[in-house]
Amino acid sequence: MSGALTALLALIVVGGANPDAPVTATVAGDPACVRLLEQTRFLEEPEWIDHVVRPRETLWQIGVRYGVTREALVEWNELEGVRARVRSGNRLKVLTDRVPPPRERIMYTAEPGDDWGEVAIRHRVNLDDLRAWNWKKTDTLEPGMTLAIWIDPGAPRTVHCRRGEPPPPLEFRKDAVSRGYPSGGRLIRGILVPLSPLWKRGKKDEMWASSHTLATMIEAFTRLRVDSGYDGEVFVGTVSRRKGGKFRPHKSHRTGLDIDVRLPLLPTIPLETYPTAEAVDWPALWELIKAFLDTGQVSVIFLDERLQEHLYWAARWDGKTPDELAPIIHWPRKGKKWESIIQHARGHKGHIHVRLLCGPNEALCRPGRAETLERRGWVEPRPSSKDSRDGARARREAWLLSMRGVDSETGEDEP
Repeated sequence: MSGALTALLALIVVGGANPDAPVTATVAGDPACVRLLEQTRFLEEPEWIDHVVRPRETLWQIGVRYGVTREALVEWNELEGVRARVRSGNRLKVLTDRVPPPRERIMYTAEPGDDWGEVAIRHRVNLDDLRAWNWKKTDTLEPGMTLAIWIDPGAPRTVHCRRGEPPPPLEFRKDAVSRGYPSGGRLIRGILVPLSPLWKRGKKDEMWASSHTLATMIEAFTRLRVDSGYDGEVFVGTVSRRKGGKFRPHKSHRTGLDIDVRLPLLPTIPLETYPTAEAVDWPALWELIKAFLDTGQVSVIFLDERLQEHLYWAARWDGKTPDELAPIIHWPRKGKKWESIIQHARGHKGHIHVRLLCGPNEALCRPGRAETLERRGWVEPRPSSKDSRDGARARREAWLLSMRGVDSETGEDEP
């Protein structure tokens, strides 16, 4: 069994040392994880099987289902290399050691108030796919209208199938600080981002951070690993140089507050693969971003606007509403990108760029913390007293609670 497949199963099976334990006792979280494990047939040795391509199914998706690469599918079936495409009804030969449940065509009857987007979210399918499967239907769904939907119980689930184990604690100095602006400042007494099971890191001379940044990274990645159970590789490529300052080709990354994180890939996709939209594990990326947001320390996140749509739908699958996502993801709006935390920036296609707020003890860091919080609407304008500072803290906590679906007045989970 491949290492990638073993890692995938580790996401599903909790306490997997006991293979005789009932599935319902070893699986937590999303019921789809239970079904995937129950209905997947695991083979002692790889065997050749036939796969029938379903409408709008891609080679990327087929490869991930069976734990093989797209390139292997192309070679086995003598397809046309990097431009190879498959059509519904094609039969492919696949050498695999697992056979997950196949895609299923179901019929859904529209209810009053339904629209295309909500139906797609409810069935965890892509909106473009849903429209293509029902291309003869009108733009407005009428009650009683019947829709064909291809659901995929065999798609891998990498988040919310279990809780992860807390990582060992990391000790670090508390005197590394950011000074000046991200595009014109310095890093004082920088700390080398340590090796950790939380992340993979890039070149040592590009991995220096402030104490505040490192503490926030540890908190965010621990949330990702423990709360969502994500066990895939996450690569941190760039933070800052040891003393900050100019860092070509970057315009910023000068104060240890900027973090570049490669977009996580779907299981079994080779790690050297460039993270195109089809190769990215969007639910895992959303969990990573949500983990950073939950720290309350994020100033802005840069991601190409053409990729924000995929992230938006992953967040909707996670249960977020358009109103909840409006201050977070700029897509699908036009203009005024500064009103959202996730903004478009050229060159941010294969990674997200997370910029943190200045630390509470970084007096010479810019822009000042209060200024950024005011721009985000988390603080009363021009705070000048303890009451105003307390008001800023309360507003920020209310914003964080609202993201988690908790009523800010009662402290209880909203229905």
